[in-house]
Amino acid sequence: MLTQKQIDTFKERLLKEKAKTEGYMENREEVYDEGELSHYDNHPADSGEELFLRERDQALTELDEDFLSDVDKALLAIENGTYGKCEVCGEDIELDRLEVIPEATLCIKHAREQEEDEHQTDRERPVEEDVLNPSETAARKQLDGTDDPGQSTDAFSQVEDFGSSDTIADSEGNHDPTGE
Repeated sequence: MLTQKQIDTFKERLLKEKAKTEGYMENREEVYDEGELSHYDNHPADSGEELFLRERDQALTELDEDFLSDVDKALLAIENGTYGKCEVCGEDIELDRLEVIPEATLCIKHAREQEEDEHQTDRERPVEEDVLNPSETAARKQLDGTDDPGQSTDAFSQVEDFGSSDTIADSEGNHDPTGE
């Protein structure tokens, strides 16, 4: 059980962390427009760098927003008198854990379970499989793409059925018999 002095110390730390994180978010430069009408004369690496910077800042902002959400949750728990108690089981959260992660609202056991659940969600199958019907997309198809089990063709033969881009210039010696 935490004493009031410990709770006040954690509240002060949480408020400082919240102010510091909000300051980072305000100072993060998110203006990437160079004011050019066209990027035609820019090197592709410049556009790539700009995209990288945007994505990096977006990821940092998302992390900061998640952190602020956790801090607000912990501050609300302080106001409600439930700070230092696990949201799931109601047991005391270890003091060592709170000293390292003052925004923690779960004991170590339930925090690990939540992390495992999140990693399990990451291993789920692609969302496209929910809308694709395998009976329509792969029905009666052989591995080489043919419909008949006895017929076997390679991919080049299938594409060549639609025509070829062979020209006279592709022939050996690059000799054009019509130009003589």
